[in-house]
Amino acid sequence: MKVFRGLPHPLLRRPCAVAIGNFDGMHAGHRALVEATARAAADRGLLPAALTFEPHPRERLGGTPPARISTLGDKVEELLRAGAERVHLMNFSPALAALTPEAFANEVLVEGLDARWVAAGADFRFGRGREGDIEDLARLGRKLGFEVHASPIVAHYGRKVSSTRIREALSRGDLYEAGQLLGRRYSMCGRVIHGAALGRKLGYPTLNLAPIPPGSHAEPAIRGVFAVLVEGLGPAPLAGVASLGCKPTVASDRRWLLETHVFDWTGNAYGRRIRVYFIEKIRDEKKFSGLEELKAAIHCDALRARRILGLAAGAAREADTHEPTAASARS
Repeated sequence: MKVFRGLPHPLLRRPCAVAIGNFDGMHAGHRALVEATARAAADRGLLPAALTFEPHPRERLGGTPPARISTLGDKVEELLRAGAERVHLMNFSPALAALTPEAFANEVLVEGLDARWVAAGADFRFGRGREGDIEDLARLGRKLGFEVHASPIVAHYGRKVSSTRIREALSRGDLYEAGQLLGRRYSMCGRVIHGAALGRKLGYPTLNLAPIPPGSHAEPAIRGVFAVLVEGLGPAPLAGVASLGCKPTVASDRRWLLETHVFDWTGNAYGRRIRVYFIEKIRDEKKFSGLEELKAAIHCDALRARRILGLAAGAAREADTHEPTAASARS
């Protein structure tokens, strides 16, 4: 087992080196922290692990949660790729929030995880009311028997790499800047779910992902219409056009969906895990007067996405040539 909801059963505990953080986006700074943890674990014969909070603590404390950069699947996948062999997803419950810094260190890190080496960012805060800082963690480590590593700041053009900077870049559609801070092209992964089948009725069937977990009050850090590439449907990435939003023209429930129309592809993808790479933003989300205006806009979006992705030669086919099997397989 690699992913735990909370702390492991005592029989599954192993002495570990653990990286602590929210890790939204798993940017270059986060990756450096987890990689340092994996190296420390290898040097000391420990299990490399990561401890993160799901959902964000601000959501549990009644504040406005920060916009989400990554899906939960993205975060877990990147933590494992960076070297963590276990990922612990902690529910930031009132009981957890009420722990003093010393109680958190003792009950969660020592008794819960058997941590022998702990890494966190230099600005890490923990415990009731965010009372504890990295120096308090080091002091508690000396008392309770674990080493503490404060991860150095990772900078890009003289400024700290942070989730806040990535959210700002994504909010203005700057995918290049976001990619530079992440250290990779911005993308989302997840399993294809059923939608309302409206895209099929309009002639543009879509593969749907949920970027926000059920019950969360957070919003995605990015929204709009994009030219994209999709992995997971075959041996090579496929081109498409995607909309990430809450469908203001046809829905009022503010259910966030990433809806991707894949060009010149047919098949049944329900339940399949795919990854959508955002290549270029086409426009912001917009509320249209009705379905005809929406369909015309989607057609224009598809033509523009084809040009962006170097598929202009097939643009004339985009309006009405999807096979019935495609319409029945995608929503």
